[in-house]
Order: sequence, then C-alpha cells, then structure tokens
Amino acid sequence: MIDKIKVESLISNLRDYLSKLRDISQIDFEVFQHDILYKAAAERLLQVSVETCLNIGNHIIASMSWRNPNDYADIFRILGENGILPQEFSKKMVEMAKFRNLLVHLYWEIDPEVEFEILKNDLKDFELFAKYIVEFLKK
Repeated sequence: MIDKIKVESLISNLRDYLSKLRDISQIDFEVFQHDILYKAAAERLLQVSVETCLNIGNHIIASMSWRNPNDYADIFRILGENGILPQEFSKKMVEMAKFRNLLVHLYWEIDPEVEFEILKNDLKDFELFAKYIVEFLKK
C-alpha cells in the first residue's frame, strides 16, 4: 500500500529544494561558474531533488508490486510503463537520473554550463513530476 503521507512529505521536501534552486538560478552565469559555494549548493540540491523523485518512484513501484528496477533510471521507465508518467516525460526524467549519477560519481566532470542550463530550463520538470504523482495518488 502506498504511504501517501510519506510521498506527500517527500514532495514537500522536493518543493523546498526547488525553491532554493530557483534562487540560485537567478544569479549571473559568470558569478555561478566562479563561486564554488553556488556550484556546490546547486549540485547538492539537484542531487537530492533527483533522489527524492527516485525515492517516490521506488516507493510506488514497490507498493504496487511492479517489476524491480535495474538501475535508478529504470525507476522512471517503470513509472512511464505503468502510466504514472507520460512516456516522453519519463525519458526526460531518465536523463535526470543519469545526471544525478554524474553528480555523485563523476562530479569533477560536471560542465558548469550544463548545470546552469538545468537550473535555468529544467527545474519545471521536477514540479511536473510532483504533479503527475499527486494526480496518481488521487485515483
């Protein structure tokens, strides 16, 4: 059974992380790329944002007794396969899972321009993920 309180709490955390990420996204790229504190904060907040989505997805998958994910990215594929996320959107979230792996395992290779691009253009995907989850929970 899905623990709606747990999922709602995770969504609340996600929205808090997104608020901080939006603040960071307002700074100039030149400042961002040369300020280790902004970059470090953005990297960590992006990491925990993706991990929060993964935790939500994993909880739903386990609760619904769907197939076990092969890796983190597969969590979003399974949500797409089962109609929680639209297929095209699940592909975007798969890319976020891959970016999370870079943040965790190859952090020294993160291109500040790519990271800043995500801050500027892709934070809405986390809100959209939350929206799809909330819609699923209402059913």
